Amino acid sequence: NLGNLERLDLSINGLSGAIPSELGNLTSLLNLDLSSNQLSGTIPPALGGLTSLQWLYLDSNQLTGAIPGEFGALSALGYLWLQSNYLSDAIPASLGNLSNLTSLYLHNNQLSGNIPSELGNLTNLQNLNLSSNQLSGPIPSQLGNLSSLFDLHVGGNELSGSIPPELGNISQLRSLGLADNQLSGAIPSELGNLGLLRGINLAFNQLTGSIPSELGYLENLGTLDLSANQLSGSIPSALGSLTNLSSLNLSSNLIEGSIPPELGNLTSLEALRLERNQLSGAIPSELGLLSALKTMSLSENQLTGAIPTALGSLAGLEWLQLDSNQLSGPIPSELGELGLLYSLYLGSNHLSGEIPPSLGNLGGLHYLCLEGNQLQGSIPPELGQLTSIWRLY
Repeated sequence: NLGNLERLDLSINGLSGAIPSELGNLTSLLNLDLSSNQLSGTIPPALGGLTSLQWLYLDSNQLTGAIPGEFGALSALGYLWLQSNYLSDAIPASLGNLSNLTSLYLHNNQLSGNIPSELGNLTNLQNLNLSSNQLSGPIPSQLGNLSSLFDLHVGGNELSGSIPPELGNISQLRSLGLADNQLSGAIPSELGNLGLLRGINLAFNQLTGSIPSELGYLENLGTLDLSANQLSGSIPSALGSLTNLSSLNLSSNLIEGSIPPELGNLTSLEALRLERNQLSGAIPSELGLLSALKTMSLSENQLTGAIPTALGSLAGLEWLQLDSNQLSGPIPSELGELGLLYSLYLGSNHLSGEIPPSLGNLGGLHYLCLEGNQLQGSIPPELGQLTSIWRLY
């Protein structure tokens, strides 16, 4: 009955039961926030009659059923947040009519069917999150028309087909999340056009081909995760230009060739994960220049040669995993200078010589794996100083 009401905020309470369809009578309403309650049942189609509505927050409830197609009539709507419910069925194509929409959050539901190509009409959209649903079919190439988009997240679905090269047209894009789908084909080189990108996550798909060297143009990139695909070829040396990169994960692919020494230029890098590939050759000593590094995992490759003594300069290193390669020569005593080291895996290589007593300086070490090598001599008594050790083998 409150015909002049413009804002109704009942968020973060303990409300339960259904959303009353009578709320559709509040024709002056600009903001409706019922988020973070325990509301259940379906969303009333009558809410589609609130043509003045600019903000609609129904997220974090227990709502079920379909998203009403009537929402396509909410011509003034800027924010539509329906995430973290139990909504099902297809995304209505009518949402493509919401020309003023800037934020569309539908993640963490049970939505199915294809992503409507009509969403490509939302040229004012800045945030699109459809992740963690049951969406299938291809990523529509029309999403490349979203010229204002900052964030695109469709991970955790059942999407298939290739990554549309048209996504390289979204010049304002900051974050691209396509992980945990069934995407195939090559990574489009056009992604190298997205100069404002700060994060790319394409992990856990079925992508093939080589890593485009054009990704080296993404000077603002902070995270790059291409893990758990079927990528082949070598690591492009151009990735050494990504000086703002804090995390590089190329693990669990079919990548071969040597590790580019240019990766030593990534002075902001905190995590380098190249494990479970087919990399060969020596570990570049330039990796010792990665002063911010906390995690280095190169295990389960075909790396040869000696462990570079320069790795002892990585004062912030917490995880060093070089196991299951073909490394030879002695264990560098310089590794005993890694005072923050939590885990040291050197097993299943061809390392020789004696165990350095300096490893006893690693007071925070919890895991030490040296098995499966050709080490000689006695176990240094200094290892008895590793009072934090959980597993030694």
